[in-house]
Amino acid sequence: MLDATFFRRIGPNVRDRYRKHIFQDAKDVFGKPFKAYTSKYGQNKKANKFKRQASQYANSNAPVLTSDLLRDYSLIKTMRNGFQIGWTTFGARVEWLKKMGRVLTSKSQPMPDGVINYLSKEANSYIKKKLGPNKTTRYKIGRK
Repeated sequence: MLDATFFRRIGPNVRDRYRKHIFQDAKDVFGKPFKAYTSKYGQNKKANKFKRQASQYANSNAPVLTSDLLRDYSLIKTMRNGFQIGWTTFGARVEWLKKMGRVLTSKSQPMPDGVINYLSKEANSYIKKKLGPNKTTRYKIGRK
């Protein structure tokens, strides 16, 4: 029931909700806030002392310093049976962040629960819309 039209429509919304959860709300894929940075790095980040630093994330614990990782997370492609979102260049950085305790995605939890719930709700709504109104047909078998 889900077709290419659905995935083309929903893919960008899922990407944007994931970005908001991880980078703006500063929560990991499990919904927990990112832990504070070490004192030296955290002080330098808050003081905007890094080259190419994204100043809007200076006071955030989100894994954003230059916004490269944030911009690299994209809708890679849509297909007739799904869509692919992820990092096209910085996959190694995502793995490094995972080792540092900042999990952006994992095999057991590829997306945050809020994004998964949104996708499920939209899929159910789309299927109901495609099926049309609920019609019941009754057949009486046997003699009158």
